[in-house]
Amino acid sequence: MSGTAERSAAALVPPSRPYAAFVLVVLVAVYAFNFMDRYVFVIMMEAIKRDLSLSDTQLGLLSGFAFSAVYSISGLGVARWADHGNRRSIISLALAAWSTLTIVCGQTRNFAQVFLARMGVGVSESACSPPAFSLLADYFTPGRRAKAYAVYSGGTYLGLGLGFILGGWIGEHYGWRAAFLAAGAPGLLVALLVRFAIREPVRGAADEGVTDTTRYRLGEAATYFRQRPAFLAYMMGSALYVLAGTAIDNWAPLYLVRVHHLPSDEVGLWTGFLGATAGLSGAVCSGIIADRLAQRDLRLNLWVATAGIALVVPGTLLFVFAPSRLLFVLYGITTFFNSFYMPPTVAITQRLVPVRLRALAAAVMLFGYNVVGTAGCNFAIGYLSDRWAPALQSDSIRYAMAAVQIAAVLGAACTLFGIARLPRDFAEYFRS
Repeated sequence: MSGTAERSAAALVPPSRPYAAFVLVVLVAVYAFNFMDRYVFVIMMEAIKRDLSLSDTQLGLLSGFAFSAVYSISGLGVARWADHGNRRSIISLALAAWSTLTIVCGQTRNFAQVFLARMGVGVSESACSPPAFSLLADYFTPGRRAKAYAVYSGGTYLGLGLGFILGGWIGEHYGWRAAFLAAGAPGLLVALLVRFAIREPVRGAADEGVTDTTRYRLGEAATYFRQRPAFLAYMMGSALYVLAGTAIDNWAPLYLVRVHHLPSDEVGLWTGFLGATAGLSGAVCSGIIADRLAQRDLRLNLWVATAGIALVVPGTLLFVFAPSRLLFVLYGITTFFNSFYMPPTVAITQRLVPVRLRALAAAVMLFGYNVVGTAGCNFAIGYLSDRWAPALQSDSIRYAMAAVQIAAVLGAACTLFGIARLPRDFAEYFRS
């Protein structure tokens, strides 16, 4: 390993709370744009399918593999860059790139063009969260991080709300291409704000007593994670939670449009409003609970994530089989608990791993979320819906959404193994 402590004690003074709060608000806005274009695609899937003559399997590939696979693979490289480079500049450059490519998505004319454009969006959006997670770890002390990550993850649901409400309304009145233009253009202005308003903090500034900023070579980093199966287990468990939860996140609007014959602007309004408010509330709630429980035992972070997904599964099943008058109520409740898994999982990860591996650890987590979780779910639902359509007609999407909930059971098994193994792999954090 190369490099050691490189800062004076004076440099370790953490940033002021007001400025840290400002940085958090800006990063929430960035994260909202990171998700807005994804949910514009979700609310417009039925329109895109009709216009470009696509199958559900192709929709699943566009919303899953075309985006998530390249997002995850490129994210590992970006994370290595972020662990050693200027995180603020990386985020700013990435935001400008994905905003431009989102506009390009609206100009595509066939499956191949959309596929390539979504790949480009995925590559550039992968440069958002790994450096952002690492930045926030240097702006917030360990006892405040789960709440900070909860607020940050709320950007997911702000993006969902904006994507569904604005995308649904603009798409219904002006077409899906205009919706992509509206989703991409504002991000170019926010990219300038990030570049000129956020300072790059000293690494480890918010961690009391942390002076080790050892630089890990790639092989050494891989060895570090491989020797800690608890980390790999709860990463896989969390990814499988995402696989189950993506059914309600990504396919509920199409289900409501196709099965219940609701107009896309109405679906966008209700799913956007409920998704944003319930998702943000759930994320903040899980962060507060996790911060309090982690003072007793860090492993309780993972129990909070598991408790949330345990309520998502029955909520999703009720949603797809419930009477129409209960649909939006169940959607809101399920989305509330679906936001529980991310803040405590990020918080415990950023606490356990070395300072110079924080962005890479976040990228490993997001790799699982996007390849196993989002891409796996979207392909599975699209494929199953196409296979079952001859017999079930439009109801095929209902049963496909229900079928992927089995992933949450497998995820719980992985997470429980990780919880049991944590004291052995990270003994310094679990001494009595």
